[in-house]
Amino acid sequence: MLLHTVEIDAFRNFTNSQTMAVDSGVTCLIGKNESGKTTILKALHRLNPANDADEFDVTTDYPRRRLSRDRRDKDLEQVAPVRAVFSLEETDLDKLEDHLGIRPPVQTIVEASRTYGGVLEIAFSCTLEHVLEQVFQETGIDDADDRELLKGEQTIPGIAVAVKAHAKQLREDKKTARAKVLDKVPVELNKYKMLLDNDLDDDQVDVLASLVPKFFYFSTYELLPGESDLHALAERSKAGKRLKGDGTILSLLRLAGEDPDDFLDDDYNSRKAELQAASMELSDQVFEYWKQNDALSVVFDTDLIPMPADASGQPQAHHRILKIELRDERHGVETNFATRSTGFQWFFSFLAAFSAYRDRGERVVVLLDEPGTSLHGEAQGDFLRYIYGEIGTKQQVLYTTHSQHMIDPTRYETMRAIHDQATRKDPTLGVVITPVSLSADAKTILPVEAALGYSVAQHLFLGAGPLLAVEGSSDFVFLMRMSDYLISQGRTGLDPRLAIIPVGGIGNMPAFVAVMGRRLNVRALIDGAETIKVTAKVLSAAKAADVDESHITIIGQIEGLPETADIEDLFSVKDYLWLYNKATNVVVKESDLLVSDNPTAILMRIGVARSKQKEPRDFDHVGPAHQLTRDREEFFGQVDNETLNRFEDVFKRLAI
Repeated sequence: MLLHTVEIDAFRNFTNSQTMAVDSGVTCLIGKNESGKTTILKALHRLNPANDADEFDVTTDYPRRRLSRDRRDKDLEQVAPVRAVFSLEETDLDKLEDHLGIRPPVQTIVEASRTYGGVLEIAFSCTLEHVLEQVFQETGIDDADDRELLKGEQTIPGIAVAVKAHAKQLREDKKTARAKVLDKVPVELNKYKMLLDNDLDDDQVDVLASLVPKFFYFSTYELLPGESDLHALAERSKAGKRLKGDGTILSLLRLAGEDPDDFLDDDYNSRKAELQAASMELSDQVFEYWKQNDALSVVFDTDLIPMPADASGQPQAHHRILKIELRDERHGVETNFATRSTGFQWFFSFLAAFSAYRDRGERVVVLLDEPGTSLHGEAQGDFLRYIYGEIGTKQQVLYTTHSQHMIDPTRYETMRAIHDQATRKDPTLGVVITPVSLSADAKTILPVEAALGYSVAQHLFLGAGPLLAVEGSSDFVFLMRMSDYLISQGRTGLDPRLAIIPVGGIGNMPAFVAVMGRRLNVRALIDGAETIKVTAKVLSAAKAADVDESHITIIGQIEGLPETADIEDLFSVKDYLWLYNKATNVVVKESDLLVSDNPTAILMRIGVARSKQKEPRDFDHVGPAHQLTRDREEFFGQVDNETLNRFEDVFKRLAI
């Protein structure tokens, strides 16, 4: 069966019913901490657990604000906090046909729910329309008129009456063959009555329940221990009192075809060999996707430790301790698994725990709660490839995250945004589940935006040639428009091999040069009032990244310009005011500008003039740049040669 939708209601912070569509491969649940992501996975796990699961508890799990009120009105033990809808696959249809004597239509869905009382409820959902279509195929009714006549009926008795009347008419019309075929419909249709009425006996329900996928849940609490007392593990396993992490070590042992008891006899060495073989298989899987350190290998060791006497003073048998060690070939040392990075422990533990289900033929839905949070961003990307490229091709996966590195923006349609709307003013609001779209909470989908930005940046940087870093979008527009005009006049424009990258402010320039300059051909154009403070940082970053100092162009060092010059100072005063006055509502004349013995940046002078008019000093610097785009022909019809000379000087300095 394939999981299609999940409905969560009256469970923890789900105060209103929420239905979520599930992808046939991988579904990513995105949300802030405490948003309800884990609640969804926990509810699904309890529906039909593959590994150890908690049980629903009315007192602790039912929405607290409604508990007393709802208890008076209904039996909360019969409330189902989780419901799931499944579709049937071909193998399911084959098994059901063997037990039911009929083959359900492919459109049949199965609904499964688990109540607070722990009862698993299973039901068929099948429409008369789909059953009738299947009966048509089985009986060989291919006449369009016959089909349309019967499709107009809404019940089996109604169809039987219509068949009788229509068959009689066909016989009167000497169409006996069609009438005989039509007579088969009521008999065949009655075979499906138990599906339409959901009237299955206990054995049939058990068969249906056996086809419902198990749900495998994994979180950081199931990490593999570095050492395990096999005697104590065997006793806990028999008693059904497992501790966190026990399930993972048991899965590892099962991968080797062993149980904890098997290691307690005298034939330990041969069993250890089996375990080593299993560990090598598991290690191959791990290191196919773990790229942080491929010089690791997993080894097993054992120790027998004496135990204190029991309460009556009788000696106790020694306990065998299974130790998991990692050999690091880079350093030539072996260390206990528990001392390795949390990220590697998580990665290896998950593969060990899931090994018991990885190659099973039946469906297992994998629930991963915040996978890889302790992994480096690159390692998270490796694990994301494992989820989509390995697990998701064989089993359905639902995982929660708030990390941009655990999100693939190309799979946008498989993401779900989880948002808890409750506030202090209205605590009755609960969790909502939406697609990742404009309707989703902006803070909730922040990781998606970050992942998308990172992806775009990676493609832009790594796919481009030499990069020119500028402060913002106005720099980009001015440079492109002025370059186009100069080139059209047979003069020097911007080198076409340069890709302009606005870095989002002069403050980001040092980091951009330092990080991108290590592996890319980077140039930078520095402008702005903060230039004096930032220039030293940019030059220092360039030196550290082996970026040639000549690749850093500082507008304030161009002859005749203020030391704090912006790109706007490359225009003559007349030309920039021409753009500014068309783009803003506050008109500034050249005579309004501050006159000083020392050259002063045009933006500062305009700010002073605006303040004299009782207007805010600051204005949108992008406006004049867009004005140049809108009125380029008119602007260049009056442009000063001084403006053209300055921009051409800059382009020559930036030439590769």
